[in-house]
Amino acid sequence: MKKKVVLAIFTLQGNGAERFALTLAKGLIDAGHEAHIVHFKNIIDLPIPEGVNLHFFDYQKYRLIPKSLRPKWAAKAFDRFVLKNIGTPDLVLSNLFPVDFILSKSRLPNIHLVIHNTTSLEYGERLKKLKNQLAQVYLSKPCVAVSQGVEKDFREVFGSESRITTIYNPIDIEQVVSTANEYLPDIDEPYIVNVGKFKQQKRHDILIKAYAQANIKEKLVLVGTGELLESSKQLVKDLKIEDKVIFTGFKKNPYPYIKHAKFMVVSSDFEGFSIAILEALALGTPVISTDCPSGPREVLPLRHLVHVQDVDELALKIQQVSKDISDFTSLLDQKFLIKAAVMAYLNLSE
Repeated sequence: MKKKVVLAIFTLQGNGAERFALTLAKGLIDAGHEAHIVHFKNIIDLPIPEGVNLHFFDYQKYRLIPKSLRPKWAAKAFDRFVLKNIGTPDLVLSNLFPVDFILSKSRLPNIHLVIHNTTSLEYGERLKKLKNQLAQVYLSKPCVAVSQGVEKDFREVFGSESRITTIYNPIDIEQVVSTANEYLPDIDEPYIVNVGKFKQQKRHDILIKAYAQANIKEKLVLVGTGELLESSKQLVKDLKIEDKVIFTGFKKNPYPYIKHAKFMVVSSDFEGFSIAILEALALGTPVISTDCPSGPREVLPLRHLVHVQDVDELALKIQQVSKDISDFTSLLDQKFLIKAAVMAYLNLSE
């Protein structure tokens, strides 16, 4: 039976949750179902797969409403928008807090909130102050965690009332491989790569310091943009490694950079579930990563992992992999493939 699935998200800029929505939407279409993406802000940086239906719900005008009243009024408008433009959905998947905040009050059938990050670490010191507000949102609907670590943390934060299950973020290997062949990066190989937004969570400062300390011949290529980009560039200057570090800026298609890298390094303090790691493995690119509370250790063998925020250990691991990558190849488990995720999400609609 053909199902109608709505994926709601704030924007379609180039981050993990947005790539997840587009990947899952394509997988649903390939499986013979309808996929509709409703975005709250009209920013689209990512390529939209053929057949995916895009709908712009203009949320900005509802931001004038006091925050205490906003979810109720915006949710009513969202429900009308979906019923008018899409029809009654079989499943609605909400992604990230600004959207979760609204859809927690929606009366559409079968809404699930997808939890993309480790809640306790995402909110940090603010969690105690915000916990009651967050509980009103995340205990109002069933939730889906993108990794076992995210689910475990969620249950520890919200307790016995939690309604949450894990469905791993999917990867469409065929799409990743074909897209990786679209162009050749204008970089002399070999190089190592990191793909991610320049924000505190990703800890580019740790990576840059470790890379400088490792003193390997391969260049470091950093793909992405964000609020900490300029401070990262300044750190590179301070360490006098400008000739060895390449900042590419945001790339709609970062896969060629991943494919042609000698290996990828992930340096985050925390991840919900790093799709970039899956993409690298799909392209045959080895990965080393910090051992975040969720994500990397559910994908990679322990020998690929180092302690979070440990510059010395990461530097040594970079040196080790640079000298011999043969021990750092890793296969992609079938549970991370798009077909498995599509089946699991469709089961939520039954």
